[in-house]
Amino acid sequence: MSRIHYFQRYSQKENWVTNSTLLLLSRLYYHSRIKFENVLNELLGDDNISLNIGVNFSQQEKGGASVVDGIVSQDSFQILIETKLFDNFNEDQLERHLSAFDKSKEEKVLLALSVNQVSLELRRKINGIIKSSQYKDVKFASCSFEEIITLIREILDTHDVEMLEILDDYETFCNEQNLIDYSNEVMLAVTTGASFEENIANNLYYNPSSRNHNRKFKYIGLYSNKTIQAIGEVVKTVCCDYIDGALVSPNGEELNLSDEEYERILNTINDVDYYDLTSGESFMLVDRFYQTNFKKASRYALQSKRYFLLSKLEGYKKDMTVEEIANLLDGKTWE
Repeated sequence: MSRIHYFQRYSQKENWVTNSTLLLLSRLYYHSRIKFENVLNELLGDDNISLNIGVNFSQQEKGGASVVDGIVSQDSFQILIETKLFDNFNEDQLERHLSAFDKSKEEKVLLALSVNQVSLELRRKINGIIKSSQYKDVKFASCSFEEIITLIREILDTHDVEMLEILDDYETFCNEQNLIDYSNEVMLAVTTGASFEENIANNLYYNPSSRNHNRKFKYIGLYSNKTIQAIGEVVKTVCCDYIDGALVSPNGEELNLSDEEYERILNTINDVDYYDLTSGESFMLVDRFYQTNFKKASRYALQSKRYFLLSKLEGYKKDMTVEEIANLLDGKTWE
């Protein structure tokens, strides 16, 4: 049996993507068996599949002519994964996979993994093939790379630092391979503290240009006192230094700034006396920050940043303005 690897060992891209996904899931399993089980069942839930991972403990169960005091048992299941990078699943190939199942397993799942879930038409065809074959006990399911990322992120806590870093890296990988792209629906929440007033006054957010934002985002939320208090749409990000009273690009290129944008950055550098913003800074400019009250309900405060997929919020629509999004978030809570 081939083992999954930490580094790419395949010439075919589909195998590379599958290996990376299996690595992510395996790390989640070793991080927390319960969280792994919850994520897996959420992925398969729409297909009425529920798996129990690990050992069961039960007591006082009747078996035959007696009632035993305790039982330790384990379910056996098998999930076979077929990965496609362009949603181009082949019915014949999926049907051939049915013969690869271990007949001794109690639960058998054929999982189609791609950028999107399979079409209803293909789902019906595959389920029809399964029902008319000798593999009637196999269940068919489908999920996307985005779903895997979203479900794992939702179940992790802010103190699951190592697992969050692994998930971020996997998400970056998926972005680079064009397996996901929902940047227009992502809000980056950042801690502000003392800088909150300057951020609001100048309609911008600054951080070291060396800081890695490994996930694309359209909106930025300012977090303070366990609450995202303002949100704005990032219209421009500029890296610049302050030298001899003027803003200059660190690579010598011309700054793409209007006079008004230039003044906002300049005012921020001059007004902030608790950080040195004269070099190595990146400035994210918004047209306007809109007030909101999106409160963190869980115990721990936000440590640095967090990404939110706005389309997962009830009531969100793609054509919403920033002000409408701020109103939607207002009064809601997050963990």
